Amino acid sequence: MAEFTVVNAIALAVGVIFLANGYHMVRRGREDMVLFATSVLVGAGLIFVALFPDAFQFVAAVLGLELKARAILVMANLTLFVLVTYLLNRIGSLYEKVSRLNEEVSLLRAELEDHRDE
Repeated sequence: MAEFTVVNAIALAVGVIFLANGYHMVRRGREDMVLFATSVLVGAGLIFVALFPDAFQFVAAVLGLELKARAILVMANLTLFVLVTYLLNRIGSLYEKVSRLNEEVSLLRAELEDHRDE
């Protein structure tokens, strides 16, 4: 087993925080299944990396990289690209919802003013 370092401890703590965040989202009833699954996957991944850092030696060999640090960076970047893409799509859909809501509020406001004038 590899030596446990401060980086491993930080990764373990952040992984536990991600898992706790997912648990609290479900407990409060505000869960979005994609967000919950993402939180669990990222948290479990960080915990796995913290406990078994030598597993990336295998990943580095599969990817044809010399160092496991490069394999970790590649996997981290891919994870971040997926998360950013998800968040950008989510922001776009929220902008659409806000726009529709503004339109509906404007229509209701106009209708209310028409009823007041009568």
